[in-house]
This record gives sequence, structure tokens and C-alpha cells, in this order.
Amino acid sequence: MNKEQLTAKIRSNQLIRGLIYPFYNIYMCHLLRSYAKSKDSQYIKEEYRKYTGKRCFVIGNGPSLIPADLEKVRNEITFASNRIYNIFDQTDWRPTFYLSLDVNAMPFMIKNIRNIGDFPKFINYRAKKLGRCPEDNIHYLFCYGHFRINSYQPQATVLHDDASEYITKVSTVTVNAIELAMYMGFSEIYLLGVDNDYAKKIDKHGKIYDDPSVKSSYFVGMKDSQGQLGDGVSVQNVEAMNYSYQLAKKFANEHGVHIYNATRGGKLEVFPRVNFDSLFLP
Repeated sequence: MNKEQLTAKIRSNQLIRGLIYPFYNIYMCHLLRSYAKSKDSQYIKEEYRKYTGKRCFVIGNGPSLIPADLEKVRNEITFASNRIYNIFDQTDWRPTFYLSLDVNAMPFMIKNIRNIGDFPKFINYRAKKLGRCPEDNIHYLFCYGHFRINSYQPQATVLHDDASEYITKVSTVTVNAIELAMYMGFSEIYLLGVDNDYAKKIDKHGKIYDDPSVKSSYFVGMKDSQGQLGDGVSVQNVEAMNYSYQLAKKFANEHGVHIYNATRGGKLEVFPRVNFDSLFLP
């Protein structure tokens, strides 16, 4: 048993989780209070309903994403995430907002994140130990999920409506981008490149398996500018991700926000489909 497997076994032990439950809650309350007083929280408050009634695009990193489509959204407000910067040498498009919340992948990506552009970048508060400079335009989001004794996996029941307090801990950063967009007031959200299908998957029992029918995205498992391979091929729990998308749909419906899937193909069927090209007809 390696270190990662041992850590996972300890974290999922219900007896251990039951013992640390009260201490965890005290600690998280302290962090939430501290974050509420931070400049990052104040920055996010200034974005509240700033774009009321407008539309935006949330860009995924699926293999269906092509540079030509990104050129079409150059004048749109866009959210993108993680290794989207691997396509920057093929397009002049740059996102309006960038998110990366996986603290395990962050050490491999932080140097690139600092240098990919002057647009606002939102990263996990837990990655603050990696440091930042004012010119990085990096802002911390506090990712919070209620502690569950019977499971280590995040399983929120509703998205949070105030991103200046915390962003909901879910199974995909795409939903966090949707959550942030709704906080900013967007009434129409279009997904592009959100294929929701992966060459390597993990089920709810922790079994990892390969799907040779899926083309691997070139946004994962690539070497960065320092020659680091990073965290390798992405392994995703599609079932958990679909649950997160359902949360986003329910939250959007309750707040009068419309989410559409403009991805070319893919397997995300939670949101109604629209033809991407039709969104730019005169």
C-alpha cells in the first residue's frame, strides 16, 4: 500500500471521521470567518450581480473544443479553467475569468497560471501556500463542503448563493464556474467543450477503468513550460459529475437562470442542447 492509498483509507474510515468531526467544524468555522474579512472576499463581493441579464460562456477542456470556436467567443464573456492555456498558442482568444481549484494539481500548474495573462484568476484558498504577487491577478475562492462522516467524497445538496463566503465543493470545476457566473448575475450560460466523457474513469466503488472509445483531451497529461508532466491523464467520476450538474440545473431553475449546452457532441445531457453556430447568426 503506497502513501496515497494509505491516506485515502484513513480519510474514508468512519470511526476516524467521527472522532475528528467536531474539531473539523470548529476549524472550518474559523477559516470561514477569516476568509470573510479577506481582500479576496471583498473582491468577489464587488462582482455580485455586475453582469445582470447578460450571457456568458463556460469553456470546458473536452476534446471537442477547437481553436476556431474560441475565436467566435473572443468578444463574449467567458469562464475557463485548468489547462486551457495549452491551447493559447493556437488562438488569440483569452478567457475573461479563469478558475483552477484542484489543490493536488496546483503545484504543477501554478507557474503557468501566474503567466497566462492579466485576466482575473480564481484559485483554491488552500493553495495560498504557493504564493502570489499583485501582478498575478490571482484571487482565492474558499471551497467548502459539509463534513460527511460516512463518506470522504463531496456530496453537496445545493449550490451556495454567495461566492464571497464560499464556493461549493463539487466534483467538477465547470459547476463552480457556473456557480460563480450566477453570482455575478448572468441570466444565460452556455457550455462549450464540456464533453463529460473521459478516457479514464472511476466508478463509485473506486474502480478505475479505461474507455478506448474516448479521445483523450490534449488539455491533460501534458508537460508544462517547465517540462513537468503534471498529474497525468485525468481520472474522473462521471456519475459524481452528473450529480453536480444536476445541482447546477436545479439551482439555476430556482433563480431564473438558463443553462444551455452548446458543446459539439459529448455526453452531457443534463442541460438542453443548442447549436453553437446559431448563437452568432446576424
